[in-house]
Amino acid sequence: MKAINLLLASVTSLIALSSCAASSVLGVGGTELVVDLSQKKIMDREDPMFIVRMTPQLSGKCDNDLDGTERYIYWSGQCDFGGYKPDKVVIEYAKWKPYYQIPKPSKPHMIAFGDSLPASAWQTYTLYPKKIMAEVKQGQDPKYNPLLVPKAIARKSILVYLEINADGSVSISDNTQYGYTNNTDAVK
Repeated sequence: MKAINLLLASVTSLIALSSCAASSVLGVGGTELVVDLSQKKIMDREDPMFIVRMTPQLSGKCDNDLDGTERYIYWSGQCDFGGYKPDKVVIEYAKWKPYYQIPKPSKPHMIAFGDSLPASAWQTYTLYPKKIMAEVKQGQDPKYNPLLVPKAIARKSILVYLEINADGSVSISDNTQYGYTNNTDAVK
């Protein structure tokens, strides 16, 4: 019986130590940042669409530019920064025309429009990821329990909604979500 208890204690200690080691060595257990570019408030027929100029900070991180080759994307979808937490992210965007007026296929027209804009036509919104993440972590505990992964090495995610209005003003939604991501590749 003592041998079984000793073996059980050893295995438990080994799991705890390996979780700590995996967390520091493999970079798992951290918190990832995802920014949702939302247009939910401006879905009337006459509301304009907005395009985002892809910068090195955004390139390859957004749904519509996962390969990092696009010059412009619509203000829509999500940008996943993963474990990369820059001090600030500057998002450059411009107002276009209502969706129903955009010729199809839209990509060549978006490129021509974006390339023709003077620098003064671009608006900017600056996001401070480290500050936002610190405020969210301080204000709430992560939701949802991780599946099949100990909390010590489970990844967490903060989802921030940037909402754009028809006038081009941008705000952070009060609906920020903080929780564990249910991924099992952290232990592979």
